Amino acid sequence: MMAEFESQTELKCPVLALREFLLRPANLPQISDPDLQLEILNAPAVISEGDEIEFRITAYGFKQRMRHRYVEVAEAQIIAEQIEGPARSWRHTQHMQAGDDLSICSLTDRVLFEPPGGMLGFVMTEARIRESLRDGMDVRYETLRELLED
Repeated sequence: MMAEFESQTELKCPVLALREFLLRPANLPQISDPDLQLEILNAPAVISEGDEIEFRITAYGFKQRMRHRYVEVAEAQIIAEQIEGPARSWRHTQHMQAGDDLSICSLTDRVLFEPPGGMLGFVMTEARIRESLRDGMDVRYETLRELLED
C-alpha cells in the first residue's frame, strides 16, 4: 500500500532559478540532510526527461545505492521514480509555482512510497521514513533559502 508525504515552502526567488537549481544533480548533496551523506555516483550535468541518476546514501546504519529516473521534467514540475533501491516504490514530485510577485515561488514536495519488505522493512518503517522525510525537507528548505534568496 502506497504512503504519501507532502511538504511545502515559499522561497524568495523566481521559479526559473529554483527549477534550474533542482535540475543540476551536483546541487543535491548540499540540500540533503547531512546525515544521509548523499553521494552522486552517476548523473548528467543537467537533468532532462528520461535521464537517470545513480547515488548512494547512508540511512539506518546502511549504505544504500539507488537509481532514479526522471519521468517528467516540465516548466513547473519535476518527477523522479526509483528504479533501483530499498523501497518497494518511490515517486518524488517537485511542483513549483510562481507567486503573484514573480520574485517569489512555492515549492511542494510530494513523495509516494512503499516501504521495503523483508528484514529492512522492520527498520525502514513507514513512520521512520516519514520522520526522515520531515527532517530532510527542513534541511532542504532552509538550505534553498540560504542559496537562492537574495
